[in-house]
Order: sequence, then structure tokens, then C-alpha cells
Amino acid sequence: MSKYILVHDLGTTGNKAVIVDENLELLASGYTPFQQYYPHANWVEQNPEEWWTAVVESTKEAFETSGVDPADIAVVSFSAQMMSQTPVSEDGELLVDRTAIWADCRSGEQAKRLEDSLGGLDECYKIHGVGWQSELHVINKLRWIKDNMPEVYNKTYKFLQAKEFIAQRLTGKYATEWGDASMCAYMDIKGRKLSEEIFEAAEIDMDKIPNVLEAHDIMGHITPEAAKITGLKAGTPVCLGSGDVICSDVGAGVVEHGMAYTYIGSANWTGVFREAPSTDPAVKMNCSTCLPWPNAYHLVLITAAGGIAQQWAKDDFYGLDDAVAEKLGVDIYDVMTDEVAKIAPGSDGLVFLPYLRGGGAPHFDINARGAYLGAVLPHTRGHFVRSLYEGISFNIRWLYELFESVNVPIFNLAEVRAIGGGVLSDVWMQIYADVNNLPFARVRNPQQATATGAAIMGGVGVGVWDSYPEAAKLAAISKRFTPNAEATAMYDQLYPVYKGAYPALKETFDKISEFQVKYMHEE
Repeated sequence: MSKYILVHDLGTTGNKAVIVDENLELLASGYTPFQQYYPHANWVEQNPEEWWTAVVESTKEAFETSGVDPADIAVVSFSAQMMSQTPVSEDGELLVDRTAIWADCRSGEQAKRLEDSLGGLDECYKIHGVGWQSELHVINKLRWIKDNMPEVYNKTYKFLQAKEFIAQRLTGKYATEWGDASMCAYMDIKGRKLSEEIFEAAEIDMDKIPNVLEAHDIMGHITPEAAKITGLKAGTPVCLGSGDVICSDVGAGVVEHGMAYTYIGSANWTGVFREAPSTDPAVKMNCSTCLPWPNAYHLVLITAAGGIAQQWAKDDFYGLDDAVAEKLGVDIYDVMTDEVAKIAPGSDGLVFLPYLRGGGAPHFDINARGAYLGAVLPHTRGHFVRSLYEGISFNIRWLYELFESVNVPIFNLAEVRAIGGGVLSDVWMQIYADVNNLPFARVRNPQQATATGAAIMGGVGVGVWDSYPEAAKLAAISKRFTPNAEATAMYDQLYPVYKGAYPALKETFDKISEFQVKYMHEE
């Protein structure tokens, strides 16, 4: 039997089609970007037809680059952005031009109504275990559609996550899976089932949610029509995989109790594998059902801006240099690294708050904004970038403290695994180790960890591997970073300053957000 796996890593900025073999080696990939749209402040939309175009184009590119025969693909699997909703009719017709994605925060009114009907935010959290602020919850996005687009709601046969919209185009079938469902705030997380109580309170028809499968279950097969469009072979099995946060957990090899990892991608998160969810409302972490066996939960805290902040710094601080570097065949990130490495730990007192996208832990405040504090004339752009790295690392330290506060230990672990594009920077990884006084272990192919996790799910589904632990052994460590005591001591002095900055600026952030809602419009 063929042992190649095609993974679609459907992210926030584009789709990467990755072909993986039974050793989890990347053979080839194709990438096609798509747009985000911001019609109003706190609205974030995408066009699902652009997702489909990206999947088709990137699939063809991956096959052309690899030379793999489509007939040798054992299964198609997915890792994808989470917490979106796309309404489709029974015949698969897309009912909107653009759909709200995970970062969209428009449903505040709907969130408040639901919480009031169930006894408040804490009581809701005890049921669903989703720590994202309520405006992001899919259940409230569905209610927003019902309130504001009733004709769309009434025509909707199923609401689909991003990967499920693509899977339906490929197979003609409708399904979701427990990982994505567990982040929609409409599950009974402890009972691992959809919550009738939440659906009734939100006045959303439960039958508009597709059947819920395991991540590795075969949900359908490539149709002849989809085969003609994509180049895949008709009849190829398709499984849903899971959301990117959950796939990254598996791709990092975190499949045993107590293991942990940190991800620096567009967003920034850290996750711990536990045998039970934590629904303590004192720390509203996200409790995903991450693996299809009993007592397997992925506890995660997420900050909306991580690697996207690094990209912002590259674009705004190094724009001209980037153009020059490209002509010289130099990686601009290497230029940034060289400048950052020359700056001492602590960035000479320059402190960065990494809330370029509001929301997420530790504050769960959509009005939080990015800020540099302590700038003086001697500071260079190298200081600003190093401070950015340090601020994101401080934020992760704060998340680790929140885990510890609800008896989920991290600081006593032998190591924390590191994945995502941001961990390719040795300088940034050393900052992580120094700020947190923890060893960090960079996983082989860290940028592909989400795709690796999806590949493992698909491979288990068709028998490439007998179990998740067997496949996870292939997620090897490429480099370890141990803390430097002198640097850690410096960061220990600066960390309380960092922690005090947000509460001191909270009122200011609210006023800035109010101004931006009124006057800031982007396309």
C-alpha cells in the first residue's frame, strides 16, 4: 500500500500542501496565499472560495515539485485554522461571500446574552472549557448570523470549519471532528459531547452542526469531479485531521501525560498534555480533546500575536533592507538576528507589550494593544527587535505561571518542546530559555509540526502507523537550549516591570480601542 500522505495546512494567511512519507520526511510542498479582510474594527473575514483556490493550486504545485504520482497518496489530511464558521446549503453551495474567521470579535452582544442566560461567564466556561474571550466563540458567531443574516441562517444545512468546507468540496460529505468542535464553546468538554444546554440557550439548531468524528476517521473519498479539479486520484481516502493548535501538539510529539510544548507561529501558544480538562474559571485555558482515546486532553493558553509581531518588525523596521537583502541573496531574518545578538539581555530597559492583535491570554482583552515602553535616544532598531522577542517570551512566562496556578506544572519539566517558524531563531530560543529558566528543545522541521501532526492523524487512520505514540517517536529533537544564569537574573529583574505595564495601561488601551473602532477602517 502507498505510504505518502498529502496534508493541507490551511492557516490564517494561506494554504500549504505538504507531501510526507512514512518517516515523516517532507518530500515537497506548495503554497498559495489568500487575503484577510477588515471591513470594520474587530471584524476579520476571509473568502472560502479563496481557500478552495489555494488548496487546488498548492496541491498541483506539490505534485509537480515532488514528482509523486497522485495514485500513491494513501490519504489526504488537514491541519487548519480553528473557530470559524462557513454556512453552506445541502448541495454544498456557499451562502456568503466572506465568513468570519477565528480572530473576528463582532459577536459581543450575542456572547453577553448567552452568558447571562447560563449564569455568567464562569458557569459557561465550566461547561465548554474554552478560554478564548467569548466574542471569538463559534456558538456566538452562529448566533450573530441568526440575528443579522436570518435568511442565511435559515438556508444553512451545515456550518463548517475551514478544513471541513474544503473536505466537503473534495468528498461531497459533511463532518466535523472532536478537536475543532471542542474549541467552538458548544461542547460539554467533560462529557465529550455537544452540549444541549448551550445550544438551547443560544437558540441554535444543533442539527446544523455536522456529525462529529475522530481526527483519523475516514470521512469520505475524493470524488471524480474533485479529482479533475485538483489532480488527486478519485477514491483517495480523506480524513479531517484537526485544528492547527491540536495538530501541533501531536506534531511536537507531545502524546504523553505531562509533556509540554510552545509554538511560535502567527499566534503564540503553549500546550500541556493532561489526562483531564481543567475547567477552573480562575484560569480560563482552552481544553481541547486532542487525541482519540480516553482521558486525552490538550490544555492550551494562546496569545493572538506571536510570530506575526516578528513579521511586523521585519516589514516596518527592515523594509528597504529586505529588498536589498533579496537582491544579494541574504535572508533578512539573518540580518535581524545579527543585530539582536549584539544587544544585551534586557534591551537596555526597552519593554515591549506584544498585543498587536488583541485578545488571548493572559488578559483575554480584545482592547489590549501593542506598546513599546522606555524608549530613549540610544536605542537602535536592534533594541526594538530584541525587546519584541523578550516581550513575547515574558508573555509566555506569564502563561506558564497561570498553568502552575491551577496545578498544571511546567517549570519543573525536563524540557519544553518548541515548534513553529519563530523557533528557527537560535537567539530567540535562547531568550525563551533565559526568560523562563527552562530548557527548550527545538523539534526537527519545526515549521512543519502542524502538518506533521495532521500527517500522523491521517497515517493512523489508514494504517501507515499502528498508533499515535509509534508515529510520534519520529518527531525528533534537532537542538536544545539551556538557560544562562546571568541572563536569567537580568530578566528576573525586568519581568515585574513587564507584568505591571498592562494594568497600568488598561484604561489607555480601552480609549485607544474606542477611537479605533470609531475611526479606523481597513480593507
